[in-house]
Amino acid sequence: MSMTGKHKTEITLEKNALAGWLRGLADSVQAGELPAETGSICLEGYKKMEISFKESYGGNVQVKLSVKFPKPSFGVLPQGEAAGEAIGEEAVEAPGSAQSGLPKYKSLKKHMKQTFKAIGMALTAGQAPPELEARSFLADSMLMVSYSGKGDEFYGAYQGKVQAFEAALNASDLEAMKALFHELAQIKRDCHSRHA
Repeated sequence: MSMTGKHKTEITLEKNALAGWLRGLADSVQAGELPAETGSICLEGYKKMEISFKESYGGNVQVKLSVKFPKPSFGVLPQGEAAGEAIGEEAVEAPGSAQSGLPKYKSLKKHMKQTFKAIGMALTAGQAPPELEARSFLADSMLMVSYSGKGDEFYGAYQGKVQAFEAALNASDLEAMKALFHELAQIKRDCHSRHA
C-alpha cells in the first residue's frame, strides 16, 4: 500500500537477533517496501527514515523505526472524474488569490515536483506509479494550467499529454505511461527554460 504522513513501528528484539533484523530491513528497503501488520508499506517517495535502538530490560533491544512520507495533496480527483470538472469555471479572481480558492502557485509546483518524482521512480523500477500520487499529479496538473503567465504557450500540449497519461493509467498500460512520462518531462524542461 502507498503511504502519506508518517509510519511508526516499535519492536523488541533479543540483542543477538538485531543484526539479522537489520539485514532483513536492508533487503526490504532495497525491494522498495517495508513489512507491516496491515500489509507491505511502499517506500516510493518517502522523505525520511529514522531508526533508533535502546537497550531494555533482560538484554533485549527496543527498536523504533519511523518513515516520513509526503503529506496528502491539495485535492485528488476521484477516479474517472473529468479533470476539467475539478477546476470549475466559476472562479474569476486571479488564480492563487484568497478569493479564487486555488493554492499558491509555488506550493502547487512544489507538490507536483514530489508526485512527479514518485511517478518517475516507480516507472523506472518497472512498476505502476502509486495511485494516490498519480491521481494527485493529474489533479494538480489541471489546476496548474489555470495560472496565466506561467507558460501558457505550453499548456495545450501539456494538457493533451496529461489526459493521455490518465488514459494509460486507467488502462494500466505501463509502457504508454513510461513514454508519456518522458514526454511530460520534456515539456516541463522546455517550459522551465523560458519560465523559471
